[in-house]
Amino acid sequence: MSKNIVVFSDGTGQDGGVRAEQRMSNVYKLYRASRVGPESPINPKAQVSFYDPGLGTETTATGMTDVVRRVQKLLASVSGTGITTNIADCYEFIINHYQPGDRIFLFGFSRGAYTARAVANLLMLCGVPSRMGDDRLPRFRKATRDISEEAVRTVLEHGAGHPRKDFEDERLELARRFREKYGSHHETGEVNRSNAAPHFIGAFDTVAALGAKGMRRAIIQIGLYAGVFGLGAVVAFVPALVIAAIASFWISFWGTFWTIVVAGAAVGMAVLHHKQRGSVRKTIKNFPNPGDVHSHIAEWKGDNFDRLLSRFVNFARSANAIDETREDFGRVGWGSTVAAPTTIDGHEVLKQWWFAGNHSDVGGSYPEAESRLSDIALLWMIEEATAIPGGLVVGPIVVNGERFERSMETGTALHLFPSADGLQHCEVAGMKDTIASRTPTWLSWLTARLGYKVKLRDINPEAVVHPTVDARFEFADVPQCAGFGPYRPEALRNHKKVAHFYIEEATPI
Repeated sequence: MSKNIVVFSDGTGQDGGVRAEQRMSNVYKLYRASRVGPESPINPKAQVSFYDPGLGTETTATGMTDVVRRVQKLLASVSGTGITTNIADCYEFIINHYQPGDRIFLFGFSRGAYTARAVANLLMLCGVPSRMGDDRLPRFRKATRDISEEAVRTVLEHGAGHPRKDFEDERLELARRFREKYGSHHETGEVNRSNAAPHFIGAFDTVAALGAKGMRRAIIQIGLYAGVFGLGAVVAFVPALVIAAIASFWISFWGTFWTIVVAGAAVGMAVLHHKQRGSVRKTIKNFPNPGDVHSHIAEWKGDNFDRLLSRFVNFARSANAIDETREDFGRVGWGSTVAAPTTIDGHEVLKQWWFAGNHSDVGGSYPEAESRLSDIALLWMIEEATAIPGGLVVGPIVVNGERFERSMETGTALHLFPSADGLQHCEVAGMKDTIASRTPTWLSWLTARLGYKVKLRDINPEAVVHPTVDARFEFADVPQCAGFGPYRPEALRNHKKVAHFYIEEATPI
């Protein structure tokens, strides 16, 4: 009996279930509705689920472990490899549970959506390992974790931050070697095809923003080197005192002392530099010719993100935010390099729809009293994921008081109250308020210009908008955290379905 393997990757700072009262993302809500457990009617033989908290959510570390993890996060923020662990977590779960014929579902929000898409491409490249040497792969062991990290670091990250065409041949060769090593070629022997692909991908407003850039990158790098220099000096302090005291019989005490302290600090900086370069240096040997060795630095710097949607993915859905205006939260769309079918069993393969609201008005994580817009996107994703052949299994879902027809009847219910006139948030305005509240009045002139850089999203005039967007345009006034009056987002001014609203209001009476 085949089953669903469902992986949920949450957004930055999202860690569903850690706190009793918290702001839950749509990813975590959907996870709770589709997981197995003592309060769930879902049969684990039919579906298993895994939730991966977002970047920056390791809340249990203490003491020196916490310090080490913070340094690791800073290193990752420079190179953009912060999602490496998240991808490996998701891939490891799939390896441990997958059997031929199983259907893989991937859901994500924000950077977690990018993580889910990266896992999809990792499956395209590497498949699901079935053997280790001449034996079957030992699952639920350290071996699967090691293999997961090997796949991410050796194959998926090869060429990261560069245009795809620059290193694609090398990456495909590394993927072929991986599949050969671990028995994950497709059963037909088709070139560049693995033995597994996602059945469904559901992305809530995908953003990447993986690598620090510009001044922020420089500040983090300088801070890291300064911190390591200081730490190296502190570690060398006591040995320097002892050695200098002994050597003072022949040479200057202070000269010896400071030489050793500075040397210790320099060693620390050298170790940091080696670690940084080593973690992002990618090498392939014996390609394209025997004896050839090629290396490059692979790190994200804010561009050349992976937009590929494999032709082997059965269904993909993307819920996009119309009103997100933060420049650093640019949407990462989907594209394909190879022609793929547009429908499977009468269902569209790819849907990229637009929804009213900002980033978290689509992906969730605002207080429940303010989450009517995010309920719209969540309900749409549930409808899409449960309607396809071999669809997602969900516990009871109640929409405006009525049970959703493709949900189960027993278990803990997920209640949704989607509404086209829901509150629309604005993080740009929110950041200005935060800065103002923390700045003395006499300094307000200096901080008035601080905040997020603004950039409207580029929306195709033919793009599909959710029906609730049309309904929202009809209201004379909608609740908004930035502004008043009717819903008239600048990003939709030229959209064919709603452009007439702007023209009518601009025409003098």
